[in-house]
Amino acid sequence: MQDVCADLESGTITSIIVPGSNKILSMFSASNDIVIQWQNIKCIGDDVILVEI
Repeated sequence: MQDVCADLESGTITSIIVPGSNKILSMFSASNDIVIQWQNIKCIGDDVILVEI
């Protein structure tokens, strides 16, 4: 996981931000990070985030 967004008033996580593909190559171009809404996340493991789409 790269970063999280939170609602500071309620103290809840609203989304997580993970690096997109080719993160090394993208440092010379626009960001391709992926924002995943917290309500869509089903499980977070060491190497996998299960998301309902």
